[in-house]
Amino acid sequence: MKPFAVYQYLDGDIMTDRDKREVNSKFWNKGKWENFVLPFLPKEKEILNEMVFVDMGCNAGLFLKMAEDLGFGKVIGVDISEEAINRGIKWRDEHNYHYQMLLLRMQHCIDTLPLADYTVLANAHYYFTINDWIDYLDRLPYKTRYCVIVTAEKRVRQFCWASADIDDIRIYFKGWKEVGFVDLLPTDGDPAPRKLWGLCFESPYLERVPIDSIVTRNTEACNFFGEIDRGVEYKNTNYYDYSRKYRQRSRWSDGRLNRWFRDRIGVYNDVKTNGLTRPIYVNKDNVIVDGNHRYGMMKNFGRKSIFIRRTA
Repeated sequence: MKPFAVYQYLDGDIMTDRDKREVNSKFWNKGKWENFVLPFLPKEKEILNEMVFVDMGCNAGLFLKMAEDLGFGKVIGVDISEEAINRGIKWRDEHNYHYQMLLLRMQHCIDTLPLADYTVLANAHYYFTINDWIDYLDRLPYKTRYCVIVTAEKRVRQFCWASADIDDIRIYFKGWKEVGFVDLLPTDGDPAPRKLWGLCFESPYLERVPIDSIVTRNTEACNFFGEIDRGVEYKNTNYYDYSRKYRQRSRWSDGRLNRWFRDRIGVYNDVKTNGLTRPIYVNKDNVIVDGNHRYGMMKNFGRKSIFIRRTA
């Protein structure tokens, strides 16, 4: 059996007979992307430019290349195979792509990943134990707007592994909204036929909205990060003066206040590099109830849209 780590053919690889069949199939490699993932994705580059794409079980990164070509602003792949990640990074660097490839266990890294617009699991979810899979699913709707699942026909499996069956997948995603489905494609004449389905689910929690539709009551926090980028020492910002007066009522020492500001700057630098890991929380009127700093960061980056979660 061909190892999962080498399922994806990359330009320049030595082609086996199986590779030659699969590279021209609508069920493998580029064909799988075009028929079972791409139909669920937006196509307008001006929209995609701010969106985040995550491929869990990315293998050698073929779908990451496709996502970057499509126009996603941030593209991240995760896999536990060192062989696959090393192949993918080598190919990425030789071809001047910029997507990230992370050698991590998929179910253990979700909290550290940025919020995503699309998370893809293409024939990968049934490599989870059911315990890890359910634990991952419990957190996933708070981390991605859409999840795309590509799955194969019913397969013989050990009892403790997640199911590939479509009916079971729909049970796994109970509470999500199913917004897309790709049924079986004809296999006649295909050099490497197989039975595949594609499903897309929408999270009940995360939204991406125009940033100008959000209302903040803390304009000083929003202006603060622009001052920092202009080289203003944090102690000389208007926000520092405002916060010092406000925090003195809570009897904060200057040392505690300074640590708090340094922490905010550290978070800002992390978000600049890695993206948001938590949304902005807003009420029914789009007024921020938590996340003024995150909002200010994204405004300072010039973003036109932002992730939100609505509260009661």
